[in-house]
Amino acid sequence: MNERNAPRARVVLVFGILTIPLALLRHLCSLAVVLGVLAIAFHLWTRWRVGNGAVYSASSLRWSTIGWRLAIVGTSMALLMWVLWATNVLLG
Repeated sequence: MNERNAPRARVVLVFGILTIPLALLRHLCSLAVVLGVLAIAFHLWTRWRVGNGAVYSASSLRWSTIGWRLAIVGTSMALLMWVLWATNVLLG
């Protein structure tokens, strides 16, 4: 079978990388959450396609997995920072 790159594998990686620095900026926590959720959804969609018989290259699946892990970390950080800023814990 002909292996090809997984669609949106690099998007997942870039979104996952961007969630971490955006989570640390006060007004961009919501953007980090959105990017993280999109990266997680794209990764799960790719894994669902692999389960249904789609054949993708191992390197693109690895990039998608790395981006997914970074997105989970970044989304968690963004949600934590969002709560801390909303409750004024960081300012008080």
